Amino acid sequence: MATYGRTTRQGLPRVAGGEPWPPVFEIAGGAAAPTEVDEASAPAAVADVSAPVATAATVAQAAVPAAAPTSRAVRRGLPRVPGGEPWPPASAAPLAATAATVEVPVSTATDVPAAAPPVEPLTAVSTATAASAPSAAGGTALRRGLPRTPDGEPWPPAGSAPARPDRVVAAPVLESAPEPVSEPVLEPNPEPVIAPAAAAAPAPAPQRTPMQPPRRPVAVAAASARPAAEPWPKLYGPYSRAEWAGALVIGGFGLLLAATGVVVGVNWLLGLAPMEEFIARYPGEYHLPESAPVGIPAWIGWQHFFNVFLIVLIIRSGLEVRTQKRPTAFWSPRWNSKRKISLSLWFHQSLDILWLVNGVVFVVLLFMTGQWMRLVPTSWEVFPNALSALLQYLSLDWPTENGWVNYNSLQQIAYFVTVFIAAPLAVITGVRMSGLWPKNAKTLNRIYPVEWARAVHFPVMLYFVLFIIVHVGLVFATGALRNLNHMYASQDVVNWTGFWIFVASLVVIAAAWVAARPLVLAPIARLFGKVSGR
Repeated sequence: MATYGRTTRQGLPRVAGGEPWPPVFEIAGGAAAPTEVDEASAPAAVADVSAPVATAATVAQAAVPAAAPTSRAVRRGLPRVPGGEPWPPASAAPLAATAATVEVPVSTATDVPAAAPPVEPLTAVSTATAASAPSAAGGTALRRGLPRTPDGEPWPPAGSAPARPDRVVAAPVLESAPEPVSEPVLEPNPEPVIAPAAAAAPAPAPQRTPMQPPRRPVAVAAASARPAAEPWPKLYGPYSRAEWAGALVIGGFGLLLAATGVVVGVNWLLGLAPMEEFIARYPGEYHLPESAPVGIPAWIGWQHFFNVFLIVLIIRSGLEVRTQKRPTAFWSPRWNSKRKISLSLWFHQSLDILWLVNGVVFVVLLFMTGQWMRLVPTSWEVFPNALSALLQYLSLDWPTENGWVNYNSLQQIAYFVTVFIAAPLAVITGVRMSGLWPKNAKTLNRIYPVEWARAVHFPVMLYFVLFIIVHVGLVFATGALRNLNHMYASQDVVNWTGFWIFVASLVVIAAAWVAARPLVLAPIARLFGKVSGR
């Protein structure tokens, strides 16, 4: 026999646009468990017959398994009034019981007394059975809630099915041992009588369509859509192009303010009496020895051009080696094909060798011609005169220039540091990092590690860059035509000869800067070794 479980009725949604509450999968209690009961306690179904029979007929007693009423607590919902208890109250929770009507075979005896009482017609029995259908099918009447429409009837309507077909739970049928009964006496022409069904199969409840959320207007939906992310700006080093421009503007403005403050402060300082005496005693230069040569020979002009040409390309190739990640070409010497370096590094080291040769020739000629006295300090007065020249430069009341005869003390110290300190440091650290350094000399490598060379080589390059900027700026600010004639035309006159020679040298340097690429360098490198793509 099947037992139909009763589920909780779904009500209105908790939120606008939501599903009816509680959800379909939530069952507020377990289905009624089948229980084995005694026949005597099970309610007997009413049998209906089509013809009158005698009361003496013996009816076979059948063992009818029935499901015992099982109590189930009804889930309590929201209160009916603000601040009230959950509805329904705890005392009003009905019990759900299930029962079923089974088919009972009935037969009449052959020996029936004549005075058998009549049996009620089939219609009466059917009516009574139908009246008890809700109790037999569902145990208790379904609780009705609020109406769906104003002034309407409570929902669900009276007589509607208490459960949905897809939520009916079939309970297993338990059979009890039949009791021994006397053999029934069959009536002539017996016909099986079947008890009417206690109730028709429960009709499925109407399907509820969940409420659809209101659609937003297209304009509102488009406005609330997340905008597409902007592409990340391209970085040049640690900053983008706009950030570099902003840094240059802000930095330049800050430097201008700082320079203005320095000029004002130094002019105030030089206006003091002790500083006026200091400037009068140390004008910014001291007299050279009587044997010092006068003027600048032509070989110094050529040495100066080669030095500028090589140092500019050395700085360019050095920065390329420092920043290059994947070289496009490699060079290996003829005597050792296994040793490979990038083509940029080969170019940088080749320029270093040429610059070193040019520097050695320049130093040798300096001491052979006596020009070294213009670069090497010969008196301790060089230091106070250098300080005096520096203060005059900062005050914008610059010292008198006479480079054809003698440099001021600040220039002399700067040239001495560049030629005799910075240049040798660049050479020593460069050789340590190059392939010319012996790799297997453990003692020498321990005394002079390569990390020291790398830590010194790059700052030396920065010094050369700063020296070139300041040197060229002062050349143009203190009489460009005369200074250019001194260096490029070897004459102490004011004309355009030295200027045009200087312009021609800049054109040559710019052409070499542009041509310093693998397409041009590879054929030259093949003259001294092997060039390969990897």
